[in-house]
Amino acid sequence: MIREAFFEAFGLLKALPLLWIGGLAIGAVSVGDILLGEAGPAFSGSLQLLSLLLFPFIIAGSYGIIREKNGDITTFLRYATGYYFRVMLPLIIIVFAALVTIFLVMIPMAIMGGTPTADMIFFIALGVTIPIMLLTYFYDCFAVFSDEKIVDSIRSSITIVLYQAWKVLLFIVVNCVVLGTLLFGLAFVWMGLLWEKMSEIAAMDPEVISTMSGEEVMALLGPDALFATAVILFIWALIATPFTLAFKAAFFQRLGEMPVIEQQVGVYDEKGRWYKY
Repeated sequence: MIREAFFEAFGLLKALPLLWIGGLAIGAVSVGDILLGEAGPAFSGSLQLLSLLLFPFIIAGSYGIIREKNGDITTFLRYATGYYFRVMLPLIIIVFAALVTIFLVMIPMAIMGGTPTADMIFFIALGVTIPIMLLTYFYDCFAVFSDEKIVDSIRSSITIVLYQAWKVLLFIVVNCVVLGTLLFGLAFVWMGLLWEKMSEIAAMDPEVISTMSGEEVMALLGPDALFATAVILFIWALIATPFTLAFKAAFFQRLGEMPVIEQQVGVYDEKGRWYKY
């Protein structure tokens, strides 16, 4: 199932070129955040907010053309606008639920008089957020492909993830491996673009390097490092965004085709007749 969905994702990217528009948009916003973010935190925050508002639009439009098997721009815009809030509002609910859960977990610690450290808060947030994200992973697919409403899409995602837990986990692992391999390859490209500067830093005393912050390292690499980072990030967003959406959609459609076995409770009488409770 995962292998078929993987190859179908490449087929979708080839047959529906509009899927790449999501990567272009997210890549452009990310590059703007890097190159223009030094103008001030407010400007950088505005670009990040723009990306958060833009992503549900891209998800809905991309899933729409995959659902219709039609790469026309009107189909993309019709789904992007018509299903925007079906993707956006459940996400807000999920984030709110995660924040409330983290707060509830922190209450007993405060009552017992313990002072939570930053590391403790981080691990608590991680332990709460990851399960919630896994359980609601397919809410956007249910919203667009199955026309389900806000709460129904979340409930359906939780149900299918619990029912097909191992397949879903394996799919997420494969997706992460693919994206990690891509990022690893781009890291080599980044080092190649800055090879001379990287060689100079590598020749420095290791103890001095270990005491340097990320900002100090970037300052040593010079302005070329900022440009190289922007280029690599754009390529990453350009490829990772449409591939992830296409792969997820292809897997979801196969996951939905799997028969659900309903277990009926009852007994057979002495004549072999079945009586359902």
